[in-house]
Amino acid sequence: MRHSPFVGLLAVALVAGSATAQGIRPRSSDYLFVSTVEDVRATWLNPAGLGVVREASVMGELVLDRPAEGDARLGQWSLGFNSRGFSIAFQQSRLPDGTSSNIWHFGVGLGFTRGALGGSVAWFTGEGDNDRAGDVGFSYLLAPPLSVGIVVRNIGRPVVRDSILPITGVVGLSWVPLARHLQLAAEVLVVEETEISDVEALYRAGLQIATGGKLPVGALATVDLGSNFKIDRWSIGISLGGDNRGILLATAYPSRLERFSVTGVATRRAPGPRP
Repeated sequence: MRHSPFVGLLAVALVAGSATAQGIRPRSSDYLFVSTVEDVRATWLNPAGLGVVREASVMGELVLDRPAEGDARLGQWSLGFNSRGFSIAFQQSRLPDGTSSNIWHFGVGLGFTRGALGGSVAWFTGEGDNDRAGDVGFSYLLAPPLSVGIVVRNIGRPVVRDSILPITGVVGLSWVPLARHLQLAAEVLVVEETEISDVEALYRAGLQIATGGKLPVGALATVDLGSNFKIDRWSIGISLGGDNRGILLATAYPSRLERFSVTGVATRRAPGPRP
């Protein structure tokens, strides 16, 4: 999907998303959506999610890459903490050339009636990198059970390993007909192509289902589509637990399983409804 430069700039200004270089793509963006994330992982996806509910959360994540050539290796690890809308997170990724990229994230989300606004700053460090970028996000409960999320990412176009990370965006919708049991979500990503002053549209969709009880068991599936609607990647996973939960995830690009991860998240939410 192509647009004129003028329309592309307008689209980037109105919609938002998460599209960093593949090597430093946050693992959370493989299975979460900007319209649904409401804990510390919102630091990477949509900082407005930090303000949707009053909560404190911590997370840790390990990612194993299994490239088509070469041995399996630790490809990424992340840690994050959020308390009442203020977060700090760290991500280290091992790039294909064997070097490492470190990213510090600092985020804040402020809630209002049925929605939230948020912003974050990413600081890229390690092996020659020293640049910063900003994200801004919006989240709103249109009408239960329908929510919308909008993000603009990489404001400032940071340079990582001599490559410019373009301003990118996503607008997402989610439908949660059964709270804590069934969630459907979809996104349209708009990626700036700086070399030709144009943009490209990408698409994502996914679902999550879970049982009830003291120890919920869940399953999730997502698919990423290119501008030609062909599958770029897909992910499947299982989760165990509620406020304290673990997630096992596998991702294929598009037919060979190349990325595996384990995630732990602990959340404590204040009583009461969304802001």
